[in-house]
Amino acid sequence: MTHDDPGRLWQRVRDRLATAVRGRLPEPPPDLQLLRVSCEVAPAALRPLLEARRLTEAILGEARPKPPDRAKSLRRRTLFGEAPERATETVLVELWNHLAQQAGSRWVVVFDAVEQADEATLAALTQIVRRQGWLQLPLVLVFHGEPKEAAAELLLAVRTRDAAGVLRGEEPPTGEAQAIQWRTLPPEVLRVLRAGALIGPGFETRIVADLLSLEPLVVLEVLQQATDLGIPLEDRGEGRFSLPTSALTALSTSLMPSLAQAWHRKLGRLLGARAGEEVAPGRPTRPPLPPLPRRENMPSAARVAEIIDLSEEVIDLVDETGLAAQVASEMAAEAGAAQWGEVSAGTGVAAAGGEMASGTGEMSAGTGIGEVSGETGPAIPGAPAWSVPAKQERAGGLPQRPRVAAPASNVSQETGGAPASGWSPARRKTVFAAPAPSEAESADPAGWGAPSRVVPTRLEDPLVDEARAAEHMRLAGEFDAAAQHLCEAARKAAEMGAPQAAAQHAQNALALLTTLPNSGGRRLLRVQALIELGRLQWQSAGYEFGFTLTQAQATLESAREVLESDAPVELAADLAQAIAGVCFDLGDGRSLERALAELSAAGAMLQAAGDATGAACLLNDQAAVLVRMGDPGRALQLLRQSRKVFDPHVNTDPVALRELAETEHLFARLPLHAQLRAGREDEGFAMGLEHARAAERAYRELGEARELGRVWDTIGRLELRSGRTEAAKERLDAAAEVQTQLGDLTGLAQTTEALSEVLALLGRDAEAVTLLRDSVVFNRDKGSPLGLMQNRRSFTRLSERLAQRPEHAAGLQEVQILLTAGERELGALLQPA
Repeated sequence: MTHDDPGRLWQRVRDRLATAVRGRLPEPPPDLQLLRVSCEVAPAALRPLLEARRLTEAILGEARPKPPDRAKSLRRRTLFGEAPERATETVLVELWNHLAQQAGSRWVVVFDAVEQADEATLAALTQIVRRQGWLQLPLVLVFHGEPKEAAAELLLAVRTRDAAGVLRGEEPPTGEAQAIQWRTLPPEVLRVLRAGALIGPGFETRIVADLLSLEPLVVLEVLQQATDLGIPLEDRGEGRFSLPTSALTALSTSLMPSLAQAWHRKLGRLLGARAGEEVAPGRPTRPPLPPLPRRENMPSAARVAEIIDLSEEVIDLVDETGLAAQVASEMAAEAGAAQWGEVSAGTGVAAAGGEMASGTGEMSAGTGIGEVSGETGPAIPGAPAWSVPAKQERAGGLPQRPRVAAPASNVSQETGGAPASGWSPARRKTVFAAPAPSEAESADPAGWGAPSRVVPTRLEDPLVDEARAAEHMRLAGEFDAAAQHLCEAARKAAEMGAPQAAAQHAQNALALLTTLPNSGGRRLLRVQALIELGRLQWQSAGYEFGFTLTQAQATLESAREVLESDAPVELAADLAQAIAGVCFDLGDGRSLERALAELSAAGAMLQAAGDATGAACLLNDQAAVLVRMGDPGRALQLLRQSRKVFDPHVNTDPVALRELAETEHLFARLPLHAQLRAGREDEGFAMGLEHARAAERAYRELGEARELGRVWDTIGRLELRSGRTEAAKERLDAAAEVQTQLGDLTGLAQTTEALSEVLALLGRDAEAVTLLRDSVVFNRDKGSPLGLMQNRRSFTRLSERLAQRPEHAAGLQEVQILLTAGERELGALLQPA
């Protein structure tokens, strides 16, 4: 079969048109530079896109756009969960568009062997092709074999966009490999070719070099020698090569089984994350945390308590916790401007509070809340054993905490939007008190909501590939190691924004473990895989992947059944935190009580194991549950304790920085959930906005899109309660954009409901009905009883308001039908506790 004229292909490239090529890519003209990525070399989830990003950044060099510096916290998944930082294709298109704007060579993005790419990569490429005008560089997709399923859908997308967009390239040579007398080749050539064939249809010279303990340049010279001898090697550029199937078969079958097993084992270690760190010691380390400004003029916990009407709780709390005395003493401390004591690193949570025990910083082992220095006091359910004793605080007074600069006062000039109504899961890796945004950022209300403004995902060493490592370990007979790599591959795929691929890795790990004899170590691996799968079902979009909260809860309960009493504390606490997160998003009374109990158990386990910092990290989580349960008094106490523990380390410890950011956000949420004192409502909402802006500055500087979006949602709701409807809409609009981009279905359900209320106030009733309908659909898809209960309240208000408007009757009836069906489906969960 003849191929199309190459000039036609390159003319389409010059016109910046997406093109698919069936067959081999012809040689490019000298005025074009190819940025070429092979999909058959790296079949793991999104690896071709990450490799394309690495190459693009290398080409851009100093010209590449620089995201804000971020001090990454220690990875810890608790109530707020984890989520992909940003869609990988969005990051990549931004980089490619930046490359297109550079003077010099004209670049072409080429993906080779597209039919062998993973589903997540194919879906991303399909989105890029379908989105007209998004990519400013020409894209060429080369298919060497017959495309199936997702690859065929990508090819159809190219053809649908442009009927002339699919061309036939050069025909590959046939019969060459069968005629080669492999055993007559020079030994060094045969050795390198066998190693490449064992790696896969496509292989990287760097991996071959590490496998054979050779220099990469030596491998390239040997491959050049093989080409000179007539071996049908295809050079894909950047040290990537491929061999035809017949050659792969001949070379693989000529390997002794014992050598093949040894090579597979070494490849598994090379491609795994730990081995990757060993073989690539030159990877950059995390930079030290920059000094951050301290708080200035931020409302204290005492000010919060003064504004929030705790009258119902005060009857019980004054004598038991001394809350009123705490308010008075803290206000006196503010006036006296007392200073915090120094805290030495590594002293643990008890010492981190400095003044927790009248300035001594000492607590006896095993003391409960209020049991310091012989004092006793009431226990707060869910609080760790070292919680701050109220009587000691009242006796010694509270020194003033350091403060950060107050945020800009004009909220409407800052960016807006993200998950609504509280604390759905978000990745916890943030730092606090970052510098305020620049004037350019502040002047752009839609900035962070726009895809081009979200900070990219991190890029790892390209040698590290957990999925490939797992396959080589399986072929080497190292089944436990293979399962461990699959669990890690699931976690990384979820972080990259590929939940389907992540779920497949977790399910592959579970399937592999079921084929093996049971043992203690394998039960732990099974628990780990179930936690990864359950977390995906909890946090990923339900309508697309079929993941619901109920499904997540069932998976995590299965993990609990497998978990044994002597399991590692970190794994047991991780499972407890995941269960608490699902219960938190379910949101009904029983689920919230379960969430608090799980967090309390996790904190006790960590504290007993000597991980005081880990236990302290649960204070904010417990406070979030208490806020949702309508108990601001106890939540306020836990937030104060969290500040005391972490504030002294704000400029040195990423965990402390992250926790303080969350503390500020929770303080901002309190006015939305607590009864404000009569006549001081505006003051309370203004106080919440100040706390929210402090958290916003931190998350913006760090590029934490999901966390920043949650703060925007809080700001939007506070603006709405303050009567600034347009400002609220601005924030919530951007919220929906961020949530759509990140696949945050729970947050999107909440945001669309809030937007429905805003649009109704603006007189846009038809849109209000439509958005409320969308919210009901999202909550049903995710299986959220809390969301449906909120939808019912909103529907009742909207129906009463539009009762005399017959033009909205059909839309309201549709919402009623969907809502009733959802309530029927989740009836058991919707019952009051």
